[in-house]
Order: sequence, then structure tokens, then C-alpha cells
Amino acid sequence: MTASAVDDGAFLMQSFEVEKTPYFDVAMTLECGQVFRFVKIEDGYRVMAKDHIALVHDKSDRYVIECDDPDYFKRYFDFETDYALVQSKFKDKVFVESAIEFGRGIHILRQDPVETIFSFLISQNNHIPRIKGIIEKICSAIGEDKGGYHAFPTLESLAAQDEKFFAECGAGYRANYLCRVAKSLTHENMEEWKKLGTDELRQKLMSLHGVGRKVADCILLFGFSRFDVFPVDTWIKKVFSEELPDMSADKMSVLLVQKYGQYSGFVQQWLFYYKREKKV
Repeated sequence: MTASAVDDGAFLMQSFEVEKTPYFDVAMTLECGQVFRFVKIEDGYRVMAKDHIALVHDKSDRYVIECDDPDYFKRYFDFETDYALVQSKFKDKVFVESAIEFGRGIHILRQDPVETIFSFLISQNNHIPRIKGIIEKICSAIGEDKGGYHAFPTLESLAAQDEKFFAECGAGYRANYLCRVAKSLTHENMEEWKKLGTDELRQKLMSLHGVGRKVADCILLFGFSRFDVFPVDTWIKKVFSEELPDMSADKMSVLLVQKYGQYSGFVQQWLFYYKREKKV
């Protein structure tokens, strides 16, 4: 990686470069359903995360990432994990190996827990363009104006809103969830939550209004970097329809974690992306 600094006009942007390899593809990483605050630009993507921003420029042999905080985005894009090593664990798993080949460039983003909780509450029974629209309306209304973009709102700002605010942002029945969860979380210490084991943290998340196991596992994976989880949605149920027929999503999730262990989250995302995109 190399680094330099440029002046965006509104704020100082620093730049670093990442050599292209088969193990990181920015389009796959952003478009695989794990994150919603990004937009396509002419040569790549504009990414907003918490109160940070990055422009990811896709060059022929490298990615040039202009951002307000290089350390934040190096961690956010999970450049420290050896994805080649993780993928090598599945050489004998035929269907998983095919999914890896298809989605080899996916990284599991290390997102802010609070932002992830609210994003996946909004994602329930929803489609990505609408999810993105609702989140942006909320950010534009109460997120800090950073000069060119709005930060994701603080928990205090979210908790100060009533249900009508979230409904007017397009959240529908989820407005009640968002309002209640925001107020509940003001009494919690997220740093202490990060110290909990996965099962205990899942129970904490499922105690929040509107959060079931699937949403909790998505939050665990994308917001707390817990890879020993396997969120099961419609696409994953289709993947295992023959192997695990007529099984509830929650029970399937438990069995799949037993099968794939500490790599469950990686496997889930490869299979989800493969099934959704190729529809095999």
C-alpha cells in the first residue's frame, strides 16, 4: 500500500493504493448485500461509513482509495485478513468451492455496530434500493453535515426521534422497531457488548424489539466481526433445500455453524452471493 494526500475542498482527503489480487474485488464486496451506504461513481464507488467517507477508484492494476482516514478504511475493508488462507480451507467442498470461485473477491466489511443494527432492522422484508433510500433519508435529516455528505446519526440523535420521523423516512412498520431500539440502546454500553461471547451477544441483540435470529446473526457478522455465525435467509434456504429440507431457518443456522465452525460467516456470504447472482 502507498499513501498520499489530496485536498477535496471540503475536507482533507488522504490516498492509499491497494494492489489488485483475486482476493479483493470492491464491487463484489459492496454489492453482496452486507452494506448499504455506497453509490457507484464513474470509476468505482463512493462509500460512507459511520462518519467517514472514501472514494474507491478502480484502476487497471490497483485500487486508489481517497478517504478522510486511511487507518479506518484499511480496517473497514478488512485488508488484514488472509482471504487466500481462509478460502484454502474449502478445497474439498464442491459446492462451496464453486461459490468461492464465483465470489472470491468478497471481503467481510468491519462495520460500526450501531449503524449495522439500524441498517439490518431496515433491511427486513425489503429490497436494496429502498433500504439505501431510507437510510439516506435518515442520515440527511439528522446526521452531521460533513461537507458533501452526512454522517450516520449518533445514537443520541436517533433516540431523540419519534416513530413518526422514521415512518416519514419510509421505514413503514419498521419505524416502531427503529424508534424503540434507539431508545433501548441509549442505556447500553456497546464497548461492553463487544466483549461478550457470540451466543451471549446474540441474546442481547435478540432482546431488541424487532430483532430475530437472522437479523441478529447479520449484525454479529457485519457489525461485530463474529465469523462463527450463519445467517439463514431465503437464498440460503434454497442452497440447502435438498440437504436440509423442511427445516426452520433458526435450526438450519445452528446446524450450519456446527458444520462450518469458525469460518461459517465467510461460507454464508460466498453461498448467498453465488445463489443470488447465479441462481443455480
